[in-house]
Amino acid sequence: MSAARISAVLWQGHPGLADTFYRLARLFALGLVFILPLEAITAAREMAVVGMVLFLALFFWARHEFSFRATVLFWPLILYVAATVFSLFTAVDMAYTLKELRAEVLKGLLVFYAGVHLIQGQENLKQFWGVILVGLAVMTTAGLIFFFQEGGSLFNHAVRAGALHSGYGTLGTYLVLVWPYLLLAPLLWPQRGTKWLWLVFILATGLLAYTTYNRAAWLAMLLQAALCLIMLTRRRLRTLLLVSLAALLVAGLMFTAPGSRHGERWDRLVSNPLKTGGTAGDLLTLWAYSYEQVKKDPFRGIGLGRHSFSKAFPKFRATHQPLLWHAHNTFVDLTLQLGVQGLIAVLLIMGVLVWSLWPHSPPMSGEAAQAFAAATAAMVAGFCLRNMFDDFFVDDTGLMFWLLTGLALGGRELIRERAKAR
Repeated sequence: MSAARISAVLWQGHPGLADTFYRLARLFALGLVFILPLEAITAAREMAVVGMVLFLALFFWARHEFSFRATVLFWPLILYVAATVFSLFTAVDMAYTLKELRAEVLKGLLVFYAGVHLIQGQENLKQFWGVILVGLAVMTTAGLIFFFQEGGSLFNHAVRAGALHSGYGTLGTYLVLVWPYLLLAPLLWPQRGTKWLWLVFILATGLLAYTTYNRAAWLAMLLQAALCLIMLTRRRLRTLLLVSLAALLVAGLMFTAPGSRHGERWDRLVSNPLKTGGTAGDLLTLWAYSYEQVKKDPFRGIGLGRHSFSKAFPKFRATHQPLLWHAHNTFVDLTLQLGVQGLIAVLLIMGVLVWSLWPHSPPMSGEAAQAFAAATAAMVAGFCLRNMFDDFFVDDTGLMFWLLTGLALGGRELIRERAKAR
């Protein structure tokens, strides 16, 4: 067979194969959504990522039609990648930073753009939403059972819920990632008689979040609930004022709840912040030190990767508690690692996501793309707030963030493509 004939066979359309490949790609992606938060199954996670990307590529080959969806994040992502690559040349450990660039940035972008191109119809988003809810139901049920079996109490934080995740910190972050999809789920499943089911589900998930005693997750989920309420109303300014007052009241009650203090003396927060003590005092000390390091050379990063902090500042590590091995704030961490240019890139990514996905009017019932975009806008805002007090923009929580935002922007691009075709 001639080369020309082989080429013609390879590049002709195969509609039957295309449908099979797309179903397989979607199956791997749905599996990825479910298994990402499960501890100690990293091999399955890697297989799901590879399967999703491979069969998605084969789908477009078999269909013999591909249009790259750059999305509104294209240039912010280019800036982010450039900042991470530049950090290689100023890294305290180039080999480690190169490994982190591959594992976090490149894999994250691969998952993001796979999510963008997976959405070929609004029913796809409903399927992903359903798997998110099934995964959350499993995590919530297991988490509450394990918490009380292990002797957990609702009145102190000696035992903190970890469910099927790797610990209370990652569990709290996972709940922040999926909470808005639970709150807005009735938009897609508004059937009569399900109101009490949704209420029980929301209350159980809220209880699981409480039992993590993860105060940053509490605040993030409160913010997301407030944003969802604002999205669902037409008189948004009035709702914003009322919801803001209510959120402040709830936040105040949160920090008087049993287990909400982890050794802090809040009366010192204004007069002498570095003497606040507890977890908050440690963080303030860490951030003050990080600020001093950034001031010395704002555009010179220590290299991508949370462990770069320990490698670059061994004296600080030797004189402080072991948990302070990185800046415990995604934005501070990335400023140290990538320089101010890296911080600007990440702020652009987060800002553009919220701006582009925020609904200008209440999402319509049954409109999956609109509802998924609204939930994702709230997710991004909450994810940013949660990561102001630790850095979980990595590993499984980072991949979940990229996949969910990719799916949301895929739905947005789908609406735009269909509008152009009319």
